[in-house]
Amino acid sequence: MSPTTVDIAIPILNEERGLGRCIATLTDVLTRVEKEHDLQCTVTIVDNGSTDGSWVEAGRLATSHPSVRALKVARPGRGGALKRAWLSSDADVLAYMDVDLSTDLDALPPLLNAVAGGSADLATGSRLAPGAKVERSVHRELISRVYNIIARSALGYSISDSQCGFKAISRAAAQELVPQVVDDSWFFDTELLTLAWRAGMRIHEVPVSWVEDDDSRVKLASTAADDLNGIWRLMRTADRRPVGATERPGATATFDRHASDYADSVDRSVAFTGKDSAFYAERKIQLLGELAVLHGRPLVDAAVLDVGCGTGTTDRFLRDEVRSLRGVDVSEEMVAIARAEVPGVEFSAYDGTTLPFADETFDVVVAVCVLHHVARPERPHFVAELVRVLAPGGLLAIFEHNPFNPLTRRAVSTCPLDRGVVLLSAGDVESLIDRTGAALLERRFYLFTPLSGRSGPTVDRLFRRIPLGGQHVVVATRHGR
Repeated sequence: MSPTTVDIAIPILNEERGLGRCIATLTDVLTRVEKEHDLQCTVTIVDNGSTDGSWVEAGRLATSHPSVRALKVARPGRGGALKRAWLSSDADVLAYMDVDLSTDLDALPPLLNAVAGGSADLATGSRLAPGAKVERSVHRELISRVYNIIARSALGYSISDSQCGFKAISRAAAQELVPQVVDDSWFFDTELLTLAWRAGMRIHEVPVSWVEDDDSRVKLASTAADDLNGIWRLMRTADRRPVGATERPGATATFDRHASDYADSVDRSVAFTGKDSAFYAERKIQLLGELAVLHGRPLVDAAVLDVGCGTGTTDRFLRDEVRSLRGVDVSEEMVAIARAEVPGVEFSAYDGTTLPFADETFDVVVAVCVLHHVARPERPHFVAELVRVLAPGGLLAIFEHNPFNPLTRRAVSTCPLDRGVVLLSAGDVESLIDRTGAALLERRFYLFTPLSGRSGPTVDRLFRRIPLGGQHVVVATRHGR
């Protein structure tokens, strides 16, 4: 079999003095790596706007080393340089590292092999993962840690270090993701990882040994400001990317695969709050009962439909509060568990497209943290189906995770079933409901604290209009004919 081809990009900006040393060191290491790991490696020097003799030096090195090529990009920017290098390469694995070689090259084989071996779509070096060894100033260490905490909380991934200049990606993943990356500068790394995470790609972190370059050209203040603006942009545009970018194939199979350990995985994802999934399920039902009374549809007199019932976690608490309860889900495996564990409720599987009920059948229709699992193009039809089976004057309640709460994003990012999802804001849900012609009644934010008893719901009522609660619910009704 032919060896796996690898193309390692080295972005440069005014690096005339150190470029030759970098290429000599790297090509020497790659000679050993190729023999030991059945790889065929190329190095691509990408000059992005140098004003010294870097481009001339890059050309000289490309002429003297058969495995080195040189590209030129007019504008400065690491992201722009990597876009040009990766999209112009036909190698199986695409990688990059900084020209200063701050990252010890002992980490190169595990980085490349994670992608070449098929265990990851994208591999990234980490200076913050267990096993990493770092030598840098206290203020840069602090800035790095604070930035990564902000990025993880705001963007919802669990990657420890997004900005390490040491990454590898499969050609297929690069072709999918790189055209979607907006940033051409230092935020490129964070944006690439965010898009990969949301797409459900496999990301592998490699702990590295890293020594700070005293001659670093990074301007910390302006770079930090640009990165924070990038994070805000990704948060605001999370659900406005091209159709299909957020879809995860085989959703039914995914739910079936996680059915048996679903409760445990959710419990683990929220364990840091000191509560389990049952606590949060009960809080939702308490809130639903309050809203039903407030809007004239008490649950005790209602025929209720739970769409996306899963394993019946919520229905355990809803069952005894209503006149009748039906639950539907796309996963046969989850429905089977719900039937066994929540007697007295009629559960059934459906195709995820058309609800198997006549128009105007239910007094209350509820979807609890389901909509973010629905592919973006299918969401309008999904919500329209909820409204279709709702009786005139009935109550529709759609519960969702709040994408602007960092603790919620942390919980979602660590739950296997939620891998790659894009969360919806309350405004997103309201827009979908509004398209059906249903009348919006209110939006409410809740789960501001994990307090038990009356304290938690009391706090939620006080702050219900502040968009920082862990979750939100949008309530609507259907007009009579």
